[in-house]
Amino acid sequence: MKTKQNIYFTTLLICITFLFFSCGTSKMTQQEESLLKIQKPLVVEKTGDDDRPEWISESPFFEDNNRLHFIGCMMGGVDYALTLRLAKSEATKNLLESIQIKAQAEFSHAIQGQNKSDIDLGRYVTDAVAWTIDNLRISGIRENKAYYEKLFDPISQTIKFNAWVQLEIPKTDYLQAKTESTRKLLDRAIQDKNQEAKKKALELLEKLQQEA
Repeated sequence: MKTKQNIYFTTLLICITFLFFSCGTSKMTQQEESLLKIQKPLVVEKTGDDDRPEWISESPFFEDNNRLHFIGCMMGGVDYALTLRLAKSEATKNLLESIQIKAQAEFSHAIQGQNKSDIDLGRYVTDAVAWTIDNLRISGIRENKAYYEKLFDPISQTIKFNAWVQLEIPKTDYLQAKTESTRKLLDRAIQDKNQEAKKKALELLEKLQQEA
């Protein structure tokens, strides 16, 4: 009988102890969550009255039917104008890197084909990519959208800024830049008397003119 009573009281004690620590843990968790909310930067001003626009969550580079888009952001800046400029600089960097990768792949496929080890043709690809980027810089890169937030940081007691900028290039501009680069590539191949490069350039130029 005593053994049963001992088991009963032991079980009851374990349950009470478990409930005590569970309640204590729950209370601590609530306190921690409240503390985190208090420490979270407070948005005091932003572009527009709605929530953050969906486009700032897009990939740094994406395409639609008509345009190429490039996004850059700067978080925690101390000055609005500087933060916006840095976000635009980041978008420009993404633009140049993305165009280089895209143009490199397209010119390599058109000029070298499967023969990637052809160093002689490879230098024409490198030049064509560089000319394409230069042509786009000359034709103009447009700022399509911008969004900013002004925040109060309760920990540092300072004002900070977040900014996002989206740049865009019409696909027609990109196509035109590639076409102009291919014409220069053709001239270089003729000057170098490189018949293979000349043939590839003529084929690519014809294809680009059909797409225009």
